[in-house]
Parts: sequence; structure tokens; C-alpha cells
Amino acid sequence: MILATYLPFYRIHEINTYFINNINVIQPKISFVFIDNVFNDEQKKILKKVLPDNIELKYGNWRNRNNTWIDMLEELREIGSEALIVDSDNVVDSTLASLHPRLKSYPIYTVLDEEAWKRNPHQFLSRSKKISELDGNQIYSYKVFSTKNILKGGSMFFIGPKQVVAISKFPEKELLTKIERALNRVDVWLRNFISDETLLGVIAHLMGIEEVPWVVASHHLHHGSTPGKATEVLVAAAHRQFARGLMREFGNREFYLYYLKYSASLLWNLRNLF
Repeated sequence: MILATYLPFYRIHEINTYFINNINVIQPKISFVFIDNVFNDEQKKILKKVLPDNIELKYGNWRNRNNTWIDMLEELREIGSEALIVDSDNVVDSTLASLHPRLKSYPIYTVLDEEAWKRNPHQFLSRSKKISELDGNQIYSYKVFSTKNILKGGSMFFIGPKQVVAISKFPEKELLTKIERALNRVDVWLRNFISDETLLGVIAHLMGIEEVPWVVASHHLHHGSTPGKATEVLVAAAHRQFARGLMREFGNREFYLYYLKYSASLLWNLRNLF
């Protein structure tokens, strides 16, 4: 099994603070860290000095989470092993190590943090259904594509909780290439306004996955380095450009609906801007 995480250069302290603990809990065969915003050899020297030798480091200057995810999926796909990809500010619960062997039969499953579960699970439960229970842990499945909120807030494509993403079946290279082309048609300054949950929801949908199982099995230690809420007009503009790119690559009706949703959202938020 592979254990991986991804983070920007300015949050590398989270590797020693959280990821080492996750390695000890999961006991993977190999561990990867994908580090964004690395563009200078001096940065690489710093990383080699401060990070453990038993972790495989991958550098890039992707400048956003979504391009990082695509390269990460392509890299891990080539290795050909199941993978757990953990958000860098999360500590996995020890129960995940025992649950994984029974959940890995799903092509993808994800993990919600206990703090979000206690605070407000409705945003996930409203689009989920309970499918089983393992050792007292409730297993839900999340619908990755939904038109119910086409006139409301929230993305039509969404992977569900994403503190950990477990992948046993990777998307085909051609699929990732097309999605990357669609993403690269989004203005580089806007790409971070598309959540990686949306990107992963699109990938799952195009893989033919309608629902993704999830379980509560991590703790989220919020890093607090970025604002909590993005400007809505920029979010709408980013999604609209991504939807247009997906329409061009795949031509599916659902991407046209996605485009219409955020075209309307962009007009609405532009009106409210002044």
C-alpha cells in the first residue's frame, strides 16, 4: 500500500507534525509527499535537510491543488498499488488501519474527520445513504453527481468527505489527460477556487462511479493559513471555465448543466458585487 499526502512548500512542517504519525498508524510499504510551489534548487536542499529519508519526495510548481492531484494520480497509477491519500493537516484514526482491508474492494472510498461529524454532518448526509456498519463504524455512500442543487449553492460534482481518499482503481491515463486539458483552460489565477472535491467528483463520475463510500476515521487539525471563504464571483468564474473545458473534452450533457449553473451564478454574483 502507498500512503501519500500533498501540500504547498510553506506548510512542510505538517509532514513531521502529522504525516509521520500517519505512517506509524498505517504502516505503508512506501510513503510519498507531493510538495507544490517548489521552483528553486535551494528549496530542494532545505527539504532534504529537514525531512526524513524514508519518505519519497515529489516536487512541482503546480500552483494549485487540482493540478497537483492530477500529477499525483498519474504518478501513483504508474506504481500500480492501492493508495491512501491524506490531507496534510489530518491525523488518521487507528480504526482506519483495520477498516481499510474491508473497504478496499470499492474502487474509491473516503474519510470524514470526527470534528466535522460532530460539528455539522448534514452537508454530507443530505447527499448520502447508510450502506453498512463495520465494528460499530457507520459506512455511508455519497452521490458524486447531483442535479438537486443546480439552482442552489454547492457543486453538482463532489467526491464527498475528503480528509482521506483511498483508491484501489485508478483512472485511465487518457481520462486524466483530458481532464487536465480542461483544467488548464481555467485561468491559472482562478484554479484554486475550484475545490479538489469537485475535481475528484468529476473523475469518479467519468470512471462510472455513481456513489463513493465514506466513514468517519480521522482528526482535522486546521492549518488556518488561508481565508475560510472564497469570493463567490471568482468561484463561479472558475467553475464556469472548468465546465466549458469539460464540455469541449467530453461533450456530456451533465457538463452543459454544470456550465449553465455557474453561468447563472456568475451573473448573479456580478450583480451583487456592485
